[in-house]
Amino acid sequence: MKSKVYFFTARTHTHQESMSKVKGPLALKQLGIEEKLKANDKIVIKTHFGALENTRYIRPSYIRFLCDYIKHLGATPIVAESCGWGAPEEFTGAHTEYSGRATEKEYLEVALMHGYTEETMGAPIIMLDGPKGIDVERQKIQGKKFNEVAVAGRLREFDKLVLASHFKGHISAGFGGAIKNLGIGCVSKGGKVEAHTGKTFKFNTEAPISDYEVCLKICPTHALSEDKNGKIIRDEKKCRLCYMCQSVCKNNAIEIGESTTEEFIIQMIDNAIGVVDFFGRENIFYLNYAIDITWQCDCTGGSDINLFPDIGILSSLDPVALDQACIDLAHLSKINPYSVLGDIKNLPKGNNTDWFSYIPRYNRETKKINMNLEGIASKQWELQLEAAEEIGLGYRDYELIEVKIEQKDE
Repeated sequence: MKSKVYFFTARTHTHQESMSKVKGPLALKQLGIEEKLKANDKIVIKTHFGALENTRYIRPSYIRFLCDYIKHLGATPIVAESCGWGAPEEFTGAHTEYSGRATEKEYLEVALMHGYTEETMGAPIIMLDGPKGIDVERQKIQGKKFNEVAVAGRLREFDKLVLASHFKGHISAGFGGAIKNLGIGCVSKGGKVEAHTGKTFKFNTEAPISDYEVCLKICPTHALSEDKNGKIIRDEKKCRLCYMCQSVCKNNAIEIGESTTEEFIIQMIDNAIGVVDFFGRENIFYLNYAIDITWQCDCTGGSDINLFPDIGILSSLDPVALDQACIDLAHLSKINPYSVLGDIKNLPKGNNTDWFSYIPRYNRETKKINMNLEGIASKQWELQLEAAEEIGLGYRDYELIEVKIEQKDE
């Protein structure tokens, strides 16, 4: 079965072809959203505000014009993100490239610095999993690794979901696009942890209570306490599995699992199908902004040189077909010789090469990024697409429809 994917090139000659004001809303219109919306529907636009030092995230104006378009249709837009993994800096005392996204308070400060505010969007900005990442809906699934997924709870408040994703590389998933925005971006804080590590969550009940000193302070539901013998107790009924305590415990007193790259990808896709099952396949519209395509995810502080020239905006009702089309167009592109791909020895020559097989990847044994200067191929990107199709998230086969903008006399 071929899914339709609409393509708007990044090339623009006049303001009538604006990528932000014109092509973004038109890419959404192609999906039939005007016929599917009702007056006063609440529409959540899920995007990524970028990590604190990142500069390659989607520019705010792209999302602003989607908000304006939705308001023009008589519906109400809300722009959303979800809380990141870990504890806020005020508790950890350490700044890392993943800092600034642990709570709504932290992340809205980053959003402000990156130009995402209620004023610039013309719409409210929220965290989909609540102020501390613990607003959760448990969705039962028949996944490859999971049978239950921690969906971001505030999705329950909306009628439609516009998934506005930045297409780029990723050191573990191979690439990030619509699938990742579902499986990581639309789950709770704890859902992110589980995608990366699995569901192991064990407390060392023999450890001294001093190892849990900060954990007792940070727990947002007061699920942790000290018993009469000075040992830790976790109330599983109160615990919302945010895993913040694990970020601040001493001496590895709390154990979470370790997942292989392949397990991470499968767990992320299990999350994604859980989000789709919860919200309803017919209620989700997917846009990929295939611009500023680096090897790094927006969730890191790095913002290296783009791998390829900008491609454009693509849209579909099928997240797998959409991501596959972006991959294919990227593999048809000429690489930027000044990017990391230009540093690789023995890189295949010519166009139509699976460039995403050669980008840097995370080495889970050394806990470091392998820049892959030797040019060893690794098809994590393909595993993601294969697994997503196999679980029923969508189809890799698609019809690419390039949409031309008609010029009007002024």
